[in-house]
Amino acid sequence: MTSQTNERPGISPALAALRAATHALHADLDSRSPLTGPLTHAAYLEHAARVLGWMRPLEQALWPLWPDAGDAALRCGKSLWLQADLQAGAHAIQRLADCPVAPHPQCLAEAFGIAYVAEGATLGGRVLYKRLKATLAPLPLRWLQGYGEHTGERWGTFQRLLAEHVTTAEDIALAQGAAVRAFTSFRDWVLVAAPSHADHA
Repeated sequence: MTSQTNERPGISPALAALRAATHALHADLDSRSPLTGPLTHAAYLEHAARVLGWMRPLEQALWPLWPDAGDAALRCGKSLWLQADLQAGAHAIQRLADCPVAPHPQCLAEAFGIAYVAEGATLGGRVLYKRLKATLAPLPLRWLQGYGEHTGERWGTFQRLLAEHVTTAEDIALAQGAAVRAFTSFRDWVLVAAPSHADHA
C-alpha cells in the first residue's frame, strides 16, 4: 500500500490520514511477512493459524459496530476463510489460541481504523494468491483470495463508508490510533511471537 496525500482526488481526509499514520508499520510488516518469500505448505499453515488467532476476536468485536448491517455481513467471514485453509491442510484448529491483545473498538471511528487494516489486507492478498496458488496447491488459499473478483468493489464501498462516517478531526485521530494498534498487535502476535517453522518443514 503506497502512502497517499490529501491532494489526490477521490481520497477522503480520513483515508489519507490512515495511510499516513500506518505507512511505516505497513512497510515493516511487508518486510517481515513469510508470504513475500519462498514458502512451504507448513509455513503457510502456521502463518494462517497465527492470523486466525488475531482475526477471530477482532471480528467478534468489530462488525457489530458497523453502520451498515448488510455490508458487515459480507465482511465478517475472514476467520472462516482462514479456517478453510487450515482444514484443507489438516491443521488442528481447536488448539489455536486467540490473541489477547487483538484490538477491540470502543466507538465507530475506532472500528473504521481497525477495519482499514483488515480490509486493506484483502488487496495485497489477491496479489499474493496469484503468485502462490500454484506453489501451494492443493491448498485453496481461501484467505488470500479475499473477496475474489469483488475485492475492488468491497474496498470502494469501505472507502465510501469511511468518508461518510469519519469526518471530524477527533474521529480521524481515533481511527488512526486504532489502526496503529491493529497493525502493532498483528505484528507482535503473528510475526514477532510466531513459533519457529523448523519443526514443520
